[in-house]
Amino acid sequence: MIPCQSKGFWITLAISTALLLITANHYFRVMTSAFKEDMGNGVVIYADEYVKTGNWVFNCRNSRLISRTPLSTPLAELESTKKLSIGDMFYLKNSDKQPALNALTATIETRDWYKNLRYLYSALDEDSNLNSHMFYLITQHAGRSWAVEVDQLIDYSGKSRFEVYATPYDAETYVDHAKALQIAAKSCPAPQ
Repeated sequence: MIPCQSKGFWITLAISTALLLITANHYFRVMTSAFKEDMGNGVVIYADEYVKTGNWVFNCRNSRLISRTPLSTPLAELESTKKLSIGDMFYLKNSDKQPALNALTATIETRDWYKNLRYLYSALDEDSNLNSHMFYLITQHAGRSWAVEVDQLIDYSGKSRFEVYATPYDAETYVDHAKALQIAAKSCPAPQ
């Protein structure tokens, strides 16, 4: 029997060709990508296909993807959410943790509080797929200004869950949508 007539030969050839094409595609993507972030652990986030649409700007320093036109708040999903998870606010000073929690609780207990949310940025997962959108609002509590942030985490099936955070707000230093766009536009070696 001639090897080319063997079923095993054709199966091996098909699998080898597929693996070769996948590997070649990966290396082509690595070599031609202008909008990426190396996470330092072997994972690289690529955003070229998003940026090329003209609708997005990528931050090559923190893998944030910012829509040029602010996204709409997912009001229907927030209305149907029975419980919001309070995110870990490890980045806060110890003296701010309880006041932040109090501000957060007071805000989300207010009727229709989420209707004032505004789009901030989006993020890509380890496979370079869009997996979250961050929204925020500015509120007052106990004589201080707070940024309440809502992270819409989207799973592979398209379902969302939400985590909420609070951080002291300073208009000079808080990175809102407009500032996020400016920072991202300057973060990559290629123009966006």
